[in-house]
Amino acid sequence: MPFTLVEKLPAVGEEVRLSVCLYLKGEDLALYGFPDERYREAFLLLSSLPRLGPRLALNLLALFSPSELEEVVRSENFSALSRVPGIGPRRAERLCVELRAKLGLKKRPREHPPVYEEALVVLKNLGFSRAEAEEALTKVFEGDEDLDTLVRKALKELSPA
Repeated sequence: MPFTLVEKLPAVGEEVRLSVCLYLKGEDLALYGFPDERYREAFLLLSSLPRLGPRLALNLLALFSPSELEEVVRSENFSALSRVPGIGPRRAERLCVELRAKLGLKKRPREHPPVYEEALVVLKNLGFSRAEAEEALTKVFEGDEDLDTLVRKALKELSPA
């Protein structure tokens, strides 16, 4: 399971429903679990890509929901993909091209600089909604901040007074 899902599982002994996928490679069997069918389908798509495999597919789904991953690919946010362990800048570019082709996505011009988009992903991964994150970033973004500074400013804006 993606580590973000493991952290959200109920206590031991409580019932949980997962969408699962049995992965067979050679003589090895592995069972992967996901919170819903969208994650399972995204895993199957990702793990079918050349030189990606189930481990990197899980890493991607731990950082991005299927809809976030689609948005990252559509906007060609290579730096966000490069944050995933095992994915460097060149692999991120190749992954975008391959996923865009498989999903039938068209490129969308970036509305904001890459640092803004990265900060948005970070805030969403911290549990803020897209609307909350965008509102805070719009208030604090000046255009010359690095990622750490921008995220800190946005978090200060999001924290209750």
